[in-house]
Order: sequence, then structure tokens, then C-alpha cells
Amino acid sequence: MKASTFTDINQVFALIDDELKETEAAFSRYLGSDIALIPKIGEHIILSGGKRLRPALLILICSMLGGQRQTATLLAAVIEFIHTATLLHDDVIDEADMRRGLAAANTIWGNEASVLVGDFLFAMAFDLAVDQGSLATLKSLSTATRRLAEGEILELMKTADVTTTEEDYLKIIDGKTAILMAAACEIGAIIADSDPAVQEKMKEFGFCLGIAFQMIDDTLDYSSREEELGKSIGIDLEEGKVTLPLIHTLKQATASEQERIREIITADYVDRDDFIYVHELMTRYNSLEYTRQQADGYLEKAHKILQEFPDSEECRALHFITDYIVNRDR
Repeated sequence: MKASTFTDINQVFALIDDELKETEAAFSRYLGSDIALIPKIGEHIILSGGKRLRPALLILICSMLGGQRQTATLLAAVIEFIHTATLLHDDVIDEADMRRGLAAANTIWGNEASVLVGDFLFAMAFDLAVDQGSLATLKSLSTATRRLAEGEILELMKTADVTTTEEDYLKIIDGKTAILMAAACEIGAIIADSDPAVQEKMKEFGFCLGIAFQMIDDTLDYSSREEELGKSIGIDLEEGKVTLPLIHTLKQATASEQERIREIITADYVDRDDFIYVHELMTRYNSLEYTRQQADGYLEKAHKILQEFPDSEECRALHFITDYIVNRDR
């Protein structure tokens, strides 16, 4: 692998700046509706949506495999429609107050409006995908959407369940995060007219990224400086989400420690002392480091997949994204 020419994730996005701008324009264009609440909520969630990682993956892979970047922008917008719909639904399920520093849509317009606009975005995504005329693309999107729902339902079933296993956790994040990244990468290969074996490799690449992305996200919810503990972090614990750092801690903990964790995670309110107790156990049992090691394993697989392809600027950008996932701070 040739040394990366990228030192910052924004340099990667700059490589495909025109295509990402067109993706954003398409997103806004198709968000239009005579029902004023739809674009209003859609635009609000766009402002709080963070980086366009999934569209970037789709566009970069299409280009790396010889496809035209411009042809990828509409399907990149489709992926972002689906991702945005899941954010709206997630905030309702989690009873979230904030999303990336802004009030969550459900706190402004209510749960009903957020769910229905999320449904609109799902419908619009498939409406646009049908227009592209590719059964392979539709199959990838429909499978991803089904597994997204399965992952969310399983996570709901496992709320505050201290018997949740690593296998359960992997099933949850397979649907919750990995499958949409996998679909974005697979579709990038599909629209580049790659053969099925390459499409499958890109799907596996996206799957590895997605699993690692969620694992790192779950460590970040427990990672901070001492003076910040229990403030902006610890949301997963408060919401009863049994993620890999907690699963690993429970597995190593004594019977009395396990019981204390169970009491905390099933309580109506998690205070600062509760969070610090769990955080200290995680530190003692190296649970955050264990989770990062598991993420590193998936990212190593992702790098190995990319090494099968000729060196290019796009390929180096994908290598950089792979490293960025484990090194980001949010």
C-alpha cells in the first residue's frame, strides 16, 4: 500500500467535493414537498447530521472501480435519505433531547411528526432508487432496510438486559450500523459495473467499517476526561443499552459488581456516581481497550480488502477513512 497522501478527513471530502455538493443538492431537491413540515424537519436533521461518510464511501468506491463519480451522486443521496430516516426514528425510540448540539426533531415537532417524516424519507429513497432501474441496487437497499429494522428491534428487546452476549451485540450492530455502510459500498461497486465478486468484496469492506465504527462509538460513550464524566457521555448507560464495553465488564465482574451494574442500568435515572462506578470497572477490566481491539480486527480486514485493488487516490482515501474510524473522537 502506498503511503497515504491524506492527513485530515476533510482532505478526503475535498477530493470529492463537487460530488458531495451535488449529493447535498439532490437531497434538498427531493426533500421538497407541498407538506411544509417535511422539508422543515428534513432540513433540521441535515444540519445536525454530521459528516456524509456513507455517501463519500459510495462515491469513492465507484470512482476507484472506474465508474463516473457524477453517476453516483443520486444514489449517495438515497443512502443519506435512509440514514436520515433512521436518525429521526432513533431519536424517538431513545427519547433523545439533543443530536450533535441541536435539539432533536422529536423535541420540537413531536414523536408523531418525526416518525412520519422518517417514513417519508424511506419512501423517497426507494422512489429515487426505482428510477435508477437497477434491481441489484434495489435488492441491496431493501435488504439493508430490513436488517436496519431487525437490528433496532433486537436492540429494543435487549434494553437493560445484562445477559446480552457478544453474539447478540454483533447482531444488533450488524443491522444498526454495519448494513447501511455495507450497502453504500456495495452500491458503489454496482454502479461502476464491477463483477459480482468485487461487489461482494466492497460489501464486506463496508461491513467491517460499520462494525468497527459502532464499536468505537460505543467506547466513546464511556471515554472522557475525569471532569467530564457523567455529562455529555454515558447516554448509552442511561438508555439501558448493553454495548460491548459493558458486556465485557459484566463478564469479568464479581457477582456483587454485576448486581450493582444491573441496578444501575435498570434504574430510571443514572447519576454521576453511578456512571463513575461503571466507568471505573471498565477501566479495571480493560473493557474499553478490549472493544478497541475488536474494532481494530475488523479494520485490519478492511485494509486487507483494499490491498487487493490497484493503488489510486481513491483507494488511499478509503485507507485513510478506515484509519479515521478508529482514531476519531466523536
